[in-house]
Amino acid sequence: MANKVRAFVGLVPAPVFTTGMQVASRLFLMWAVCFPFPQLNTSPWYSSMLAAWGLTEVMRYSYFALKQVDAVPAWLHWLRYSAFLVLYPVGISSEVAMTLLALWGPSGDLAAWYPYALVAVLTSYVPGEWPNIIVLGGD
Repeated sequence: MANKVRAFVGLVPAPVFTTGMQVASRLFLMWAVCFPFPQLNTSPWYSSMLAAWGLTEVMRYSYFALKQVDAVPAWLHWLRYSAFLVLYPVGISSEVAMTLLALWGPSGDLAAWYPYALVAVLTSYVPGEWPNIIVLGGD
């Protein structure tokens, strides 16, 4: 949510829609998959998801902070705009895998409608992520 607010008011040079999709997917994963099904959090997909998210944010905000004082080193600039080639597919595939683990596993035990909700969210990944991949280079 904070990213969305910062993007909306112009503190961070990121499109509001893209930031909103990113925040929504992370909230969904944390509150609709990881929290109700903690047994899934031992999966390697959980670790790779958190690693991709964490590394992305460390690079992003280090870059933004240093940019404010015109002190971005060349290596950080390169990393900021190149790491998505690895981190974006790792993050997306980890998110989808975690959702599938919930769908194929315990989701029906939580509520009869829960698997349908997970499928609905999974279908939103295809149209929701293409702008990130094509236009924004995974940011």
